[in-house]
Amino acid sequence: MVRTLSVFNDTPDPRTLMPKKAPAGATKPSAHPVRDAADALYRAANESCHQHQRLARVLGHGLDDFELEGVAEVVELSDRIVAQATKRYETVAAAGRGDESEEWWHAANALYMGCREYVRRHEQSDAVAARLKKHDAAQLNEIRMEFELEMSARMALKQVINAYGKLRPDAA
Repeated sequence: MVRTLSVFNDTPDPRTLMPKKAPAGATKPSAHPVRDAADALYRAANESCHQHQRLARVLGHGLDDFELEGVAEVVELSDRIVAQATKRYETVAAAGRGDESEEWWHAANALYMGCREYVRRHEQSDAVAARLKKHDAAQLNEIRMEFELEMSARMALKQVINAYGKLRPDAA
């Protein structure tokens, strides 16, 4: 580790004392790749719902923009992670369920479909909101409808999250 001295005194520059991020290594092969992908999807979706609830609470408190912006960034990140985990599950599950039970397979696929629908609705509502930044009353109705469909998809997602969590409590 290289240390540099500050121009103003003889103390080391704190930025150089931070360890560098370790390079991402190859992932270990899993004995249960489909279950692991579904569990990761479950955790990502659960966290996304949690962060959306947190955003609603912050909005309800009418707090300052600094906190609101931070929470909104976390919500956006959690939604991106759900989208990535959904794609990963789709790829891994294409090979079949492996040794997993039929009941688990149905719950995992219901979770996947709920996540896929939520991601689709979320992307659509974002696209409509971006396209119609300047809107009239009729276009506002279109934006409202897209957001309501997104909320409906999130409520359905919460149901499949709960169902999967009951079947796989160890996934949390």
